[in-house]
Amino acid sequence: MLGKIRPVGSRVPAMDNSAAPTYAWEPGYQTVFMASGTAALSAAVAIARSRKPEVHQPEILMPAYGCPDLVAAVLAQGSTPVLVDLEPGLPWMDHQQFRQQINNNTVAAIGVGLLGIPERLSALSVICRDNDLLLIEDSAQCFPPVCATQPFADCAVLSFGRGKPINLMGGGALLVKSDLAGQPLDVVGACPSSRMNTGVLWRLKRRIVNLLLMRVPFCVLEKLPFLNIGETHFKPLDSVSRLDLPRPLLGAGIRALGRRSSIQALYSQQLAFAETMGWSLLGRRAGGEAMPILRYGLLAPTEGLRDRVARALNRRGIGASTFYRRSLPRIAGLEDVFAGVDCPRADEFAARLLTLPCHEDVTPADIALIASILRDQGSDPPVG
Repeated sequence: MLGKIRPVGSRVPAMDNSAAPTYAWEPGYQTVFMASGTAALSAAVAIARSRKPEVHQPEILMPAYGCPDLVAAVLAQGSTPVLVDLEPGLPWMDHQQFRQQINNNTVAAIGVGLLGIPERLSALSVICRDNDLLLIEDSAQCFPPVCATQPFADCAVLSFGRGKPINLMGGGALLVKSDLAGQPLDVVGACPSSRMNTGVLWRLKRRIVNLLLMRVPFCVLEKLPFLNIGETHFKPLDSVSRLDLPRPLLGAGIRALGRRSSIQALYSQQLAFAETMGWSLLGRRAGGEAMPILRYGLLAPTEGLRDRVARALNRRGIGASTFYRRSLPRIAGLEDVFAGVDCPRADEFAARLLTLPCHEDVTPADIALIASILRDQGSDPPVG
């Protein structure tokens, strides 16, 4: 196969000044644009801290498997991330352990939508309300956010960087429930601000980025060792700032996403046979088919089988990914932060997870090839 289809990443939309859009989550939530999704999450943590100034060592609950930027956002606010292990074989926090981790220092919880699969925010909102905790919906990997139709979260976070549902080459958004307006927004307003310039240089960069997302350029790009494409590293968040992001640009991104065909139903149909081989199709848990999801996730029966299938897919030009590959306590740079923390279900989830591309350049022929490879490689040979 000529070239390789990238694991994730939608094309950057063209600027469209025809109309400034309204957002599905307004007026229930106020929108503040931030420099990144990580900065938006950190600002949400700052709001949680401001609600309980008497807590001197604030703690934030979060899932034990996820992006290390979650940890960076919390640490940047002088708070302690507290991990909650997952439900067996699922990307959701275990509710029993979630309750057990709450104490007098707990000020907030982060419900993360992974791969386009939202957390169970309805149940989490009840627990948070009973314990006076701020519930933050991290929807960096999901669009639209759950809060657009079901306002369970007090704050929600969006990301518009590379590898997110809407790629604007940077930026993020913090959505704050309108009935929290006032002092919480004053906390965010204290952050420094800059403007996104969408002039000639931005348009040139957009063309280059979109070119590099194509199959042949991406195949070349991936082989450059200094880019470290696909690797997961912990990077501290040095500053939290706002961004004057043009509303029409986000509107163009939302419209482009809405025009795309969602292929998760085709994945579920074509890969249904894998369940008889011991695989679990996480993509089926993404909810409705109206909007495309970020990645189609599967859990392999074993880590070794997952790795073998991933290698086979990549050899045939399919950008399959093992994603973060490790739970948060096992990621380089976080060993001291989570020293002694044991999250066996998150470890198992990380060891078995395989993700498949779901962006606009995936074709039915690609999915048929994936299904063929999974049929050939997706089970261990019989013993004896």
